[in-house]
Formats: sequence, structure tokens, C-alpha cells
Amino acid sequence: MSLPPRERNAEAGRRVLFRSGMGSFALRAVNAVAAASLTILMARGLGPSGYGVYTYALALVMLLNVPTQGGLPILVVRETAAALAHMQIDRVYRLWRWATAITLGLALTVALVGTTVGWLFRAHFEPVAWNSFLLALLLVPLIVLGNLCGAALRGVHRVLLGQWPEYLLRPALLLLAILAYRGFAGDTMRADVAVGLHTLAAAVALMISAPLLWRARPQRERPVAASADDTPPTWLSSMIPLTLLSAMQMILQYTDLVMLGFFRSSETVGLYRVAAQASLCVSFGLLAVNLIVAPQFARDHAKGDMARLQQVTTLSARLVLLLTLPVTLVFLMVAEPIVTFVFGAAYGGSGTALGILAIGQLCNAAFGSVVFLLNMTGHERDTVRGLSIGVVVNALLNLALIPLFGINGAAAATALTLLIWNVLLWRAVRRRLGIDSTALGLRVAR
Repeated sequence: MSLPPRERNAEAGRRVLFRSGMGSFALRAVNAVAAASLTILMARGLGPSGYGVYTYALALVMLLNVPTQGGLPILVVRETAAALAHMQIDRVYRLWRWATAITLGLALTVALVGTTVGWLFRAHFEPVAWNSFLLALLLVPLIVLGNLCGAALRGVHRVLLGQWPEYLLRPALLLLAILAYRGFAGDTMRADVAVGLHTLAAAVALMISAPLLWRARPQRERPVAASADDTPPTWLSSMIPLTLLSAMQMILQYTDLVMLGFFRSSETVGLYRVAAQASLCVSFGLLAVNLIVAPQFARDHAKGDMARLQQVTTLSARLVLLLTLPVTLVFLMVAEPIVTFVFGAAYGGSGTALGILAIGQLCNAAFGSVVFLLNMTGHERDTVRGLSIGVVVNALLNLALIPLFGINGAAAATALTLLIWNVLLWRAVRRRLGIDSTALGLRVAR
């Protein structure tokens, strides 16, 4: 007996979401393997001093990406998906042109200011460090434009293809470039050469991803006049809180490390860094599924189909738990042996912290895609408010727990912060959208 049309559509949606989720999860796993391989190659090829210069240059790129990129990728995904839901093709093209112009303008400004400031203090730089700094500035627009291409591809529902620039193309090309260089020049490598290879990989990745976006672009039928809600001032007003969101996420990412280094030794910071990096394996499922469902959230909300939005939200939350729970259980049972086997006996003291952080990441996954639900439906200010509270709470908890418990105190502060701001954003989703973001899919009284 055949299923009714509504149930057939729901079943088809579950199959598509599951396949996309598995593909996205696989891309994240490949990215993690490539990142680990790059770390080993760079550390061995550059030596401690050279690797420090290289790491500083990349950290600089991450910091500069906040004002240059801001919340543009999220905005591009959301507005592209919403425009396509109403077949407003011209609106999509206006958005892409505006985002590209903003990115290039900000990148040029950052490059000029950075070069000027660096030139004033060039006496404090060694030649290799100065070259690395300049190449890092060149890397900024390449990475941001590549991320915009990926965001646009996800907005036109090419979800897996949209993750290639950031999670597959750049790291794979960089890995190949390093292996080729070492095969040609031997094991020795300078930091500026490493940054230059990174820049080359980003440029090639952009040259590959741009034609992919061109082929996947929606076909224009006839021009449509711009409305009040798809103009640069409106987009800019949405971009500002999303940029603040990116900045606060970076602060949350590094507060525990900075405060741990203030109260404890550098060795303790190294132990915690290993635990923090390993705990990210727990969140792979959530990160992968978020990239898939974000355009669907925007499209369903734009159409006013709240029943469909609740269905997709519940389904994605259950898929996240399916991917997250087994990893968490493994870390809780055998965290210490895993750490010592992968990173060596010297890192054995981070097993307990890894278990605590894994619980925090499980809490993060249990509440579902709260951040993307709010951001993709125009309620990014609620996200900023919740994360602002999280930043303050995280700093206070680290201040209280690190002096008493060291590495485990930092892990507990991070886990508790994840729980607190997820509860705040879960309540905001229920209040703003009238849906439940968790795997339970509970009915919300309106």
C-alpha cells in the first residue's frame, strides 16, 4: 500500500537529509585528517622557530577575517535561499555583487592598514617574518572570496559542493603543495615559503570554486525591481550583528586558553589544547548537519511553512544526536588511552578534560541547530545577545575554576558555558519561531 503524498514527501526528505548529512560528515572528517597531516608536516619541516612564525601569520589571518568577512557567508546563504524560495533571481545577483564589493573593499582596507602598520614596525621583523606577514595579508581576500563562493553554492542548495572550497579544496591543495615542495627542496622549509604555499593553494581553490558557482547559478528570467528588504542598507544592518557574532565566537574559542596560560604553565596550555581539539570530533555531526539545513531553514521561514520548519528541525536534531552520542560515549570510556595513543604519553593528563569537554559538546548538540535557526530566520540579534552572555559567563567561570582545578576547571567552564548559552538560544527559538529545536520536537504553545 502506497503512503499518502505528505508522508512520501517526509520520507523522501529524511533520505535526502541523511545522505547529505553523511556526505557532509565525511567532508569534515577528511578536513580533520588533512589538518592533522598539515600540522605534522609543518611542525617537522619548519622547526619550532619557523613553525611559530607560520602559526602567527595564520592566526593573524583568522583575526583579520573577522572585519573582512564578518557575517557575510551566513547572510549570503540565508538571503540567497530566501530569494530563491520566491524565485527572485535578480535579488540573488544583486546580493552576490554587493557581498563581493564589500569583501574586496574591506580586504583592500585591511591590507593597506596592515601594510602601513607593519612598515612602521618593520625593524622589529626578521626578513622571513616580514615576508610571511605580507603574504598573510594577501591570503585574506582569497580565503574570504572562497568562503563566499561556498556560501553562495549552499544558498542555491548545492550543499556538499558549497563545502568544498573551505573543507576540501584548500587543505588538499596545500597538502599537495607542501609534499611537492619537500620532494623538490628536501625537508627544510622557511615560514614565508609555507605561507606562500598556503596563499597559492587558496588562489587555486578560488579559481576552481568560482566556475563551479558560475555553473550552478540560477538562470535569470526577467529583471525584478529591488524591494525595501533587499537593498544594501538592509543587508548591512543584518551583517553587523552577524559580524559581532563571529567576533564573539572567536573570543569564546580562545578565552579558556588565554586565561589558562595566565594562571598555569605553557605545558598545561598544551595539554588543554590537545583535549579541546580532540573534543571537536564530538561536534562534527552538528557542524555537518548545520551546513545542510541552513538553506532549508531560510526557505521554509520565507514561505511561512512553520510545520515544515519544525519537521526539518526535529529530523536534523535527531540525526545530530545519532552522529554525536557514540563519539561522546567512546571519549567518556577511553579518553585517556585515546589521547596517549594519538598524541603520546606526555599528553596523558588531558584525558579527564577531554571527557568533560565531550559532555559539553554533547549538550551543545542536544539542543539542535539553535544558532542557525535564529540566524537563518532573521533573528541574529537574539544569537548575539545569547553569545554575549556566554562570553561574560565563560570569563567568570574560567576566572573561578582555573585557579582551583587547572585544566579540568577550564574544561568545566567551557562545558557549562555551552550549556547555558544553548538554553538561552533554545528559549529564543521557542519564543520567536514557536518551534522546539531539540530531537524531541515538542509542541510549543503559542
